[in-house]
Amino acid sequence: MASLNKQQKRAKRAKAKAKQINIHGRKPAELDDDLGHLAEPIPEYTLAMFSKMRDAEAVSRGEMLSVLLTNLAFIIIDHPELLDMENADDEGMAATHLAADMLIDYRMWADGMDRETAQAWLSEPQFITDFGDALDVYSRSQAAPEEKAE
Repeated sequence: MASLNKQQKRAKRAKAKAKQINIHGRKPAELDDDLGHLAEPIPEYTLAMFSKMRDAEAVSRGEMLSVLLTNLAFIIIDHPELLDMENADDEGMAATHLAADMLIDYRMWADGMDRETAQAWLSEPQFITDFGDALDVYSRSQAAPEEKAE
């Protein structure tokens, strides 16, 4: 388990991230009739990813996580400022933190969960196992093209 200091930093980062993409406390975008009242709407790339994740989740959690990891890689390339390098040892850890933040935001968007419930979902042992499996599959898929090039 992470130290109290790291947990506090993560919570602070998650809160800032939620504020950045203006999701905190909102109901899912499809249920929100008037998005015009928002000062900062959810970025289009985030909404697009969330929609793909929801469609994939209808198949399986593994598919949803695969969509997250694939799309997040491209989002990071286009928006490297989303990586919080101050609170991570390396880029991989920062990307993992961003993935966790996005999963919490996704659950809040898709199901209207509050932040605490979404964080609890992320901490379930089966979810942690599924995420680890999806990360392994994603890592192998990224290594495969490099191996073919050699």
